[in-house]
Amino acid sequence: MKLQDKNIVITGGANGIGLSLAKRFHHESPKSISLIDINKSVNDVATDLGVNGYIADVTNQNQLQNLLNQIINKEGSIDLFCSNAGIQQFGTLETSTEDWQKNWDVNVMSHIYAAKVLIPHMQTRKSGYILLTVSAAGLLNMPSALSYATTKHAAMGLAENLSIMYGNDGIVVSALCPQLVDTNMVRSAESLANDHPLLKDGILSAEFVAEETVKGINSENFLILPHKEVAKYIQGKAFDYDAWIQAVRKMVP
Repeated sequence: MKLQDKNIVITGGANGIGLSLAKRFHHESPKSISLIDINKSVNDVATDLGVNGYIADVTNQNQLQNLLNQIINKEGSIDLFCSNAGIQQFGTLETSTEDWQKNWDVNVMSHIYAAKVLIPHMQTRKSGYILLTVSAAGLLNMPSALSYATTKHAAMGLAENLSIMYGNDGIVVSALCPQLVDTNMVRSAESLANDHPLLKDGILSAEFVAEETVKGINSENFLILPHKEVAKYIQGKAFDYDAWIQAVRKMVP
């Protein structure tokens, strides 16, 4: 998909990957860009970029769906929806039930709430694009981040199923799966020691991830992998699952 003259919506748009996507998309001359975030700072960010800003909680089904319908009514369509809002949490069995639910609501249900509005809308138009920010953790795994890795696997399953079910309706789905990206989410991860194995492939800038995302959208690739090493890891996992698990086990602190 080319982004010129398209109406674009990005959740989690006030910072990190979402903000970098908005800045990069702006150079493609879209018709409109709308940023959604739970943080009030989204209004200032949107004003600075000259785009639309909306405060909303993506885990609130009615709030998110009403807002998406509002944007459709205002702009005429949503051509590209970037379901980017997400949270990362380290921890294993000590993770509370409340935190599990929070991870599930943000990392999985927010995508589903949006899809319930967007899929019928895009089916009517016989075109549309949904980008889910998943994470390489949804393809591989992430030791010591049980709720994060589990919910990201669920998000990957959702992305695959949406692509399978609705691709014949002219709807394109992509899963953006970087490893570590230089965002507030990663900077706040105190559990990540300087010698942690996850760091060996490097921390990419959000700007680089946005650039790779535009390339992936233009090519309509299902998997968008800013860290190119991830493709090799997926192949290794599929080739010998047991050997892969043993290798990842070495990353456990």
